Amino acid sequence: MNLLIIGVGHHSRRIYIPSLANGVVDNIYGLDLLNEKAVIDKYVIENNYAIQMYYLDNDNNLNKLKKESLKIINNIVTENSIDCVIISTDPLTHYKYAKWALEKGLHVLMDKPITSEKNISYSLRKAKKLISDYDKLAKIYIKAKDKKHIVFSLMSQRRYHPLYKIMKEKVVEVFNETNCPITSIQTSHSDGQWRTPNEIIDLEYHGYNLGYGKCSHSGYHSMDIINWLISSTESVSKKITGVEVFTSFLRPSDFLHQINYSDYDKIFPDFNKINKYSEKDFLNRTRKFGEIDAFSNITFMSGKNIQTLASMNLIHNGFSQRGWFSSLDKDLYKGNGRVRQEQYIVEQGPFQSLSLITYQSQEICEKAEDIFSMGKEFHIELHVFRNSNLFNHWKTHEVFNMRDYSEMKLSGKSRGHQEDARHTGVMDFIDAIKNNRDTISDFLEHKRGTVLLSAIYQSAIKRSLSKNALVKINF
Repeated sequence: MNLLIIGVGHHSRRIYIPSLANGVVDNIYGLDLLNEKAVIDKYVIENNYAIQMYYLDNDNNLNKLKKESLKIINNIVTENSIDCVIISTDPLTHYKYAKWALEKGLHVLMDKPITSEKNISYSLRKAKKLISDYDKLAKIYIKAKDKKHIVFSLMSQRRYHPLYKIMKEKVVEVFNETNCPITSIQTSHSDGQWRTPNEIIDLEYHGYNLGYGKCSHSGYHSMDIINWLISSTESVSKKITGVEVFTSFLRPSDFLHQINYSDYDKIFPDFNKINKYSEKDFLNRTRKFGEIDAFSNITFMSGKNIQTLASMNLIHNGFSQRGWFSSLDKDLYKGNGRVRQEQYIVEQGPFQSLSLITYQSQEICEKAEDIFSMGKEFHIELHVFRNSNLFNHWKTHEVFNMRDYSEMKLSGKSRGHQEDARHTGVMDFIDAIKNNRDTISDFLEHKRGTVLLSAIYQSAIKRSLSKNALVKINF
């Protein structure tokens, strides 16, 4: 099996290449842009990876491969007998590469979200286009599967995470005994990435300056897990038929109000020496930048009835361990003081309450024996509370901790349980190809996640226009 990685950036270099370089596939090829050649070639040589790299000129057409690029990439597939591709590019270019790969009959593993758009944080048309783009790719995928078995998987690693899987199993157990669906979900995810004014303007990787932000970065994971869980407690009489969403975005101008230039000057002695943009310049440049934080109230409807209430808080501007101002020479994907804090509180009426929490207080844990404790690098635990007075075979309280499930499949700086789950997702993709099956995160299971992402953008845009921000969409 020969595999082509399209986009050999931070994520590929951190997850995909180390996961595949131990002989899982026969040959690995890479494709990226010419302006990234020096960094990628250095990485390949320093790590002694057997990867043949190809490079394209910058292509400004986000929706379609230009003729020169198409010719090069088709030749790569033919000359190297490529069977499958991993698409790890900016989400702005996901659509064109996925469409090309599916029409070539190639297996595809793609990063989330499925697509995004420049300035989507301000355009209702582009927010709605997320759904039509999904439908187009789904149609192409189904057509390709009619000809031969094709795997098209999305890297939503929480589906592969042992504690998230246990959480879903517990939900299904109670549903099977009581017929009670999930009645409410509260979720919060904080990246712990403190971006300075310079970085908000200059950085594109997981940045804001292309007109999208948190919702098109890690935010999709929360949307996916909410839908993944509630779909497990549906029945013919309790079917989710639609969603209602109300969202507020915190944008760069709001962020600068929270921590203004005077505050930066007091906190960082070197602020005025290093800062490049005046406050007025910052506000002018960031007028159409993407969202930093996004808070949503979500109502899942079953006909005219509310079946599940949800709140989803997506945060870039959260607790961090960053203690320095200058950082443009540092890796902002990981490093630079980034710490993750995440939680899910799931209620099933009077029968069950689940609390999944993962709280880091620091990036790196120096003592290996302590990495699973609260605040440490590998911390994540699931608490299960059940109504044991009603069902005496139920346990009143159970605790599941990552220390009992971690396999530490990857090595290096600040790894953690989510990286291991990504590795499992890669292995699921390869195994699905070899054994002629779909993956746990098949593309066709992500329609609802796409609809929810679209609805969140639509709501926030309407709110910014002083319009009714309640968005209703059928599922």
